[in-house]
Amino acid sequence: MRILIAAHGFPPTHSAGAERRAERMARWLSANGHTVEVFAVEKLNEPGFRVETAVQDGFTVHRLYYDVKAGDFFRNLYDYPPVGDALRTVLAQGQFDLVHIVSGYLLGGQVIHTAREAGLPVVITLTEYWFMCARLNLIQPTGALCTGPESDEKCMRCLMEDKRRFRLAAQTAPPLMDAFWSMARRLPFAAAQTTHINKRQTTLRQALDAATLVICPSHYLISKFGEFGFDTERFVFLRQGLATPADKKPAAERRNHTLRLGYTGQIKRHKGVDLLVDAVTALLDAGEAVSLDLWGSETEEPQYVTQLKTQTASYPAIHWNGRYTGPKVWEVLAGLDVMVMPSRWYENSPNVILEANEMGVPMVVTNLGGMAELVEHERSGLVFRLNDAADLRHQVERLLHEPGLLDRLRAGIPSVKTIDTEMREIVGYYERLLGGE
Repeated sequence: MRILIAAHGFPPTHSAGAERRAERMARWLSANGHTVEVFAVEKLNEPGFRVETAVQDGFTVHRLYYDVKAGDFFRNLYDYPPVGDALRTVLAQGQFDLVHIVSGYLLGGQVIHTAREAGLPVVITLTEYWFMCARLNLIQPTGALCTGPESDEKCMRCLMEDKRRFRLAAQTAPPLMDAFWSMARRLPFAAAQTTHINKRQTTLRQALDAATLVICPSHYLISKFGEFGFDTERFVFLRQGLATPADKKPAAERRNHTLRLGYTGQIKRHKGVDLLVDAVTALLDAGEAVSLDLWGSETEEPQYVTQLKTQTASYPAIHWNGRYTGPKVWEVLAGLDVMVMPSRWYENSPNVILEANEMGVPMVVTNLGGMAELVEHERSGLVFRLNDAADLRHQVERLLHEPGLLDRLRAGIPSVKTIDTEMREIVGYYERLLGGE
């Protein structure tokens, strides 16, 4: 088969979860006899519009460069005609059988409709909530978790409060802002933003409805889209698999009775890293034998990182290790007893949980979304209440003091699907779509 994989970024320059997933798919398909090309956004702050094409790891990658802020910035994020034009050119040259989109962020409307106009089946793997939330992760500018897009006016307020002139008041005086928006929602600036929101929601809902198949790595993701009226008849649950090296080393034995905690991922507020820092510093202040290794890019929210580094500067047991490339994850996990994921948003199917499972490292996670779906409390890991650093501290204290708890959790960790199994399932769907089933 000839398959085009489309994503909002691609390694090595972009290496978050969705981008790495697109890369794993491309590598596997190419290694297993399929012809693969990749269509991905490279930069959003370049003047004009251009596509650079090069061979990487045995397959062709088309990288897009443009200025997303030129013209209607809000609309350009979800419906930018030059992206569709560029895809149309690539499709005409490649004679593809199928297009597989990962996430849909930045690409959704144009890519889906352009591929369908070319007569191609479109498979999309959802990794977050872009098709219902302009902020991608259902987190409000105040840091509060959003239940979902109950109304266009609610989404309008959320986006307006992302602007500095409204954000501080929203954070410090929510009742005052409730009163303000009840009056201001019909004013021209608010009404115009509501109209833009409605256009976005309509465009992306129609785009997702046009996809031939929607793959969801968690049951929770399907339920969330169904909750807000999306047609989930074409949605299928398919948990992702791991590409695990044969020479990975098992986790090292715990030494000196110190419980080695770890975090890997984005160092951002919505990931809840401050909750973990608060819990660990409190444990260290109480004389508990714990250490914490933090791994992740420190440049995406520099003010937040600076705040946390200042808070932890006097604690030698807390280590800031910076970013690492994908394969190093096994080395990182081998040096830990427990991984913590204190995220504040409805994570879908985090790779880090599956990777920890593969290494036999129990997880402590927020009792929310796809995290709670993957970690069974008291059996394969522990969960704690959303935004509750004290409850997180309590769960870690249990691992320190409850005899046999850590060993029991290790024994309860489930097996993990391999990428071979996952991709064979996906190829099976491809074959059925192309065969007309």
